[in-house]
Amino acid sequence: MPVRIDLSSNASVRLLSVNDENTACAYLANLYIPIFSLDSGKVIRRYEVPNQIAGIHFSFNKKSVIYAVDDSFGLHTFDFRTDSKKKHRMNPESENHNVVCTALSSNSTTIAVASSEFGGGILDVRGSRRREHHHHVVSLYDLRYPNDPITSYFKRLKSSVTSMEFYLNGNDLILGDESGSIKSFDCQLRDEDNAVRWERWATGPISKVGVINKRIVYGISRQSQASVFVDSKGKLEVLYGSVTESADDPVVGTSKAYYKDPEWCIGLIKGVNDDIPLVGVHGVKKKKIISMTAMNQDGVRQEKPMLSYKGHKGEVKCMAATKDLLLTGGEDGKVIVQIANFKNPKFGDDNINHHRLTLNRGNLAELKDKGLEKDDEAISESDDSESDDGSKPSTSASASVSSSSKHKKDKHDIPSTSSAASTSSSSSSKHETKEERKARKEKERERAEKKAKKEKDGHREEEKPKKKDKKHETEEERAERKRKEKKEKERQERKEKEHDEQKKRHRDNEEGAGSSSKRSKAP
Repeated sequence: MPVRIDLSSNASVRLLSVNDENTACAYLANLYIPIFSLDSGKVIRRYEVPNQIAGIHFSFNKKSVIYAVDDSFGLHTFDFRTDSKKKHRMNPESENHNVVCTALSSNSTTIAVASSEFGGGILDVRGSRRREHHHHVVSLYDLRYPNDPITSYFKRLKSSVTSMEFYLNGNDLILGDESGSIKSFDCQLRDEDNAVRWERWATGPISKVGVINKRIVYGISRQSQASVFVDSKGKLEVLYGSVTESADDPVVGTSKAYYKDPEWCIGLIKGVNDDIPLVGVHGVKKKKIISMTAMNQDGVRQEKPMLSYKGHKGEVKCMAATKDLLLTGGEDGKVIVQIANFKNPKFGDDNINHHRLTLNRGNLAELKDKGLEKDDEAISESDDSESDDGSKPSTSASASVSSSSKHKKDKHDIPSTSSAASTSSSSSSKHETKEERKARKEKERERAEKKAKKEKDGHREEEKPKKKDKKHETEEERAERKRKEKKEKERQERKEKEHDEQKKRHRDNEEGAGSSSKRSKAP
């Protein structure tokens, strides 16, 4: 782990679905639906569709059956074991609509289809018998008889639905829209006023809603703020998040589960235990890394991720999860499969250095609410704060070393450029006039003076910290410094003494040699 499955070299992965037999399917932007094995990483079947797909789901009852709904209300049914495919026409509530997202119930009999009017659409272009017009609609269909909807909800929908998912009971539906509204419907009730179970408003738009277990559901705003709800026995509790009960009330404060730009959060998965109930799947823009960070019951993130691993080149488009595996699909046309069972002994074997913007981020919401939030440094493709090798998490010290080495490299490169420029200028100086030569020499002299002044100022700035450190040193540091100075002084004195003795011996040897030569010359 992670397993990287390359589905396309020129199309992004838009949608993902996975069953409990380690088989997955995806929808690619080039109108293909590949079905592939997570064990082997190989594509089993590949189907082509005529329209853009808005939702794709594995059947919960028949493991080899896949349902895909296109943006024109076409329901495609594929069975990859028998290699069969069928298409049904779903009659929409409003004819000038495009499907935007779908959700399949756990009983595999009901599918929810959310649609919105397309730009420049004409009312009742197909001459529907209903002749009704609603801007945004959620329709429920029985997959056994998909031609006409069971019922439709539209009164409380004021914006286009962005994400939907059924609860594990197969009856309740949670959805989020562009206005920041998060709603839950009891789909057993056809009357919309009675079907609405609860409604909350967060900072919009809602990028994803999800269901963790029988009681816990969540919504994510703008891939940055997560709101988590405990929904049980007809009572809704906001576990954490900044939401209101009315669309007219302003959203105050920031969710504790806050991912500040350039960070993003694609979704949440089940956590380790009751103290750490959820884990955020997130990353940093422009960085090829995905992290999994645990959050406590207040939504506060731990100091460092549980795991960081190699991610996608480009934007992460979708996510799907089982109790054991996490799948992400990206703009690069790849699907990355990672272990999501934290009790698995292999979890964390592929850990790489955590990105600096994923460390110590638990207090971001508090800083933002107090107005103390600082802008993060710009993220570039050449950011050296992450590494491809798997080792300990990176620290600020290592990041500063890499940045300083980069600075030195850039500084080292400057003279070569200037020397090349001076060479070209010297070759052209042969043909310059007397006035031009005088002006050029004047500019060179000014540049030399500025450079000398800059170096002098830089030398002074380097000297300042030393004086400051000496002034504010502790008694132990002062005693240590004096001991070292005394030791150095004794060493110098010993060296000078040895040098004097060596000179004296050399002088004595020369004098002895001179006297012996005189005695040999005597008659």
